[in-house]
Amino acid sequence: MEGILRRATYEGDRQLRRAAVRVGEDFRQLRLRAGVSQAAVARAIGVERSVICRLEAGCPSVSPRIRARAAAVVGADFRMSVYADASPLLADAAQARIVELLLATRHSTWRASVEAPVPGPGRRCSDVRLDRGRDVVLVEVETRVRRWEELLRELHDKRAAVASGLSDRHCHVLLVLPWTGHHRQLVATHPATVRATFPAPGAALLAALTDGETTWPGDGLLWSVMSGVPRLRAG
Repeated sequence: MEGILRRATYEGDRQLRRAAVRVGEDFRQLRLRAGVSQAAVARAIGVERSVICRLEAGCPSVSPRIRARAAAVVGADFRMSVYADASPLLADAAQARIVELLLATRHSTWRASVEAPVPGPGRRCSDVRLDRGRDVVLVEVETRVRRWEELLRELHDKRAAVASGLSDRHCHVLLVLPWTGHHRQLVATHPATVRATFPAPGAALLAALTDGETTWPGDGLLWSVMSGVPRLRAG
């Protein structure tokens, strides 16, 4: 999970810096409009003037409490919000365990990138991207599928986006699902769709994943079994 930690640290710190700059710019405009000096704001909330200077400069180390009190002085509301506009770096602990299992199962010749960016609008990612020779495999780990058609459409869009940037390489999709009654029933309910979307045999997928020479057989589906000895299985 070191890759996810690095990505979360980078993305989180980047978002914090951007938010701090926006808040600083907005606060400065409101302060000037109100005709209030930095020193006056500082005295009103019991801090040094240098703190207000850092706030307006977009320093992320200024605490939310100080920002909220400074905003109140100039007649503004300080709000903290979270917007769901990107793929989660780590959906849950179950997904993390499956990703770890996949990474441990793959042959060392596969270069793995966790939360690999997908080109295009937004900040989409594949859970794992595997690269070896001319093959690129986008691995999606779903701990609980709710909308089958939506999932397939998302996989197709991601593969198309990545493939558009490849010249002489082949891009494949691998879906990994937990071996649960819910998912087995879901797959059994859509046999024709599953065969058309994931035609590669599970045994061939496992062979290509675990040895250093077999060419990747195409788009496919593997199951993760986490009880007992964790393992990936063909079906």
